[in-house]
Amino acid sequence: MNLSEKLKTFISGKQTGNIKADGHTPNKDIYPVMKKILEATTVNTPLGKHFIVEKIYNGYHIHGKIKLDSVFNISPEILKLIAKNSVFENFDFSRAIFIDTETTGLAGGTGTLAFLIGIGFFEGNDFRITQYFISDYDEEAAALYSLSGLLKNFDSMVSFNGKSYDIPLLSTRYMLNRMENPLEKTFHLDLLACARRLYRERLGSVSLSSLEANLLSLKREGDIPGYEIPSVYFKFLRDKNPYPLKPIFYHNRMDILSMVTLTANMAKSFKAPFESKHCANQDYYCLGRVFEDMGMIEQSIECYEKALNVSWVRERSYTRLSLLYKRLDLWRKAERLWIDMVKNNINTVFALVELAKYYEHKLKDYDKAAQVTQKALETVYKKRTIVGHSLKDEIAELKKRLKRIDCKDKGGRRNVQDAEFSNTGQGTGLL
Repeated sequence: MNLSEKLKTFISGKQTGNIKADGHTPNKDIYPVMKKILEATTVNTPLGKHFIVEKIYNGYHIHGKIKLDSVFNISPEILKLIAKNSVFENFDFSRAIFIDTETTGLAGGTGTLAFLIGIGFFEGNDFRITQYFISDYDEEAAALYSLSGLLKNFDSMVSFNGKSYDIPLLSTRYMLNRMENPLEKTFHLDLLACARRLYRERLGSVSLSSLEANLLSLKREGDIPGYEIPSVYFKFLRDKNPYPLKPIFYHNRMDILSMVTLTANMAKSFKAPFESKHCANQDYYCLGRVFEDMGMIEQSIECYEKALNVSWVRERSYTRLSLLYKRLDLWRKAERLWIDMVKNNINTVFALVELAKYYEHKLKDYDKAAQVTQKALETVYKKRTIVGHSLKDEIAELKKRLKRIDCKDKGGRRNVQDAEFSNTGQGTGLL
């Protein structure tokens, strides 16, 4: 086919409205195709048109072995532990949305577009997911307008990393479109922060996919990796073929459903940590931290005691539990832990210094205080020999402590040894 024939074919196709010569679908045909492939509905607003896709799940729908409506069984006391904030005891899931966005990039900034905004919420006995889709840049204002209308019906939101990413991004898009931001007054529970507090020690990665696999035993079928989503959308802007978008809509819905059941899973860990199959090993240390910070001391102690036998958090569990006993004036229990730490070589210098403080200031037993301080100094000298770097400040502090104890000891029988104790090869014999 020569150039003249190609031009005739192109002009003929353009005039008749048929498929373009490069195989792409004309823009005017996108609406029926979107409705057919994505089950999308066209929404008319004062600012133009946009698409929405809606899916309804029964409240009894099971996602990750947990029913969606299980979140309504979460008591206010447990919810404030999940959020680590007492004000969340007033949080109402019937007045909350679950929000997740798919964007043109992960860096954020004014050049990043949230082309798909997924909103999940309970409606009677059902859970509805509404997805606002922007099929081209000029539809953004219309989609944001519709989103504002929905958000007016809710006073709370749940997200996964939304405080750092989704919400600032959407707020920027509202500002650029010179529209009032409906997200500013929203009560926000960010599950990423909650997951980090609970599971970072055991799982390492607390990405939503990691939490789905390890906590919800969930495996997605027909999903798309998050890093591929922007390129698929950009390709859609060029060829207007909506079929490759299907996995993106699925990905977005699964993220929203997982947020619902992840919240219920966290609640089980707090409600019955020693009975929940989703709470194990390092989780007990993390739970202990939250309980302690929220003033639930009895529960905190139980969790720390459980974590003493977990290798990865053993040292920190011993340390925090001993200091908790110290703060509660349970000195005998604290002393027992410090002695165990010395015997088992767990944060030895810390334990010896705490024992020295206890013997010096509480028991007024200056002989014991001097012995454990001397042993701490001896341990630091050995540590310096092994690691090969200066520990002058730590050594000076221990010598200062030992000198003060000797001054208190009647008769001043003990002298501070300036020579390195490693030369003697002997300890104090106290512990």
